[in-house]
Amino acid sequence: MKGNKKYLLVGPCALIIVVFLSGIAFSEEVKTITGKVNEIYQIVADDGRVYEISTTEKGDEVVGLIDQRVKVTGVLEESEGEKIINITSYEVLDE
Repeated sequence: MKGNKKYLLVGPCALIIVVFLSGIAFSEEVKTITGKVNEIYQIVADDGRVYEISTTEKGDEVVGLIDQRVKVTGVLEESEGEKIINITSYEVLDE
């Protein structure tokens, strides 16, 4: 009987932790952005929003495309009011 009480307490706690961690994982959003790369390593989207480019292999390739129009796909995060995109793929667009 004592063992069953332990499972009644541990089970719901484990479930709460799993749900909480899943919420964190789902808070990141995959997004596609079209815009122009500026000289301070940001993408200025066609709608005027500014996205910081995360330092990754693909991100480093994109920051070299200053003044070019690109279409990027990646995981969008927000930190201290800034939108940061972790680029997973990109395409250079013709003007």
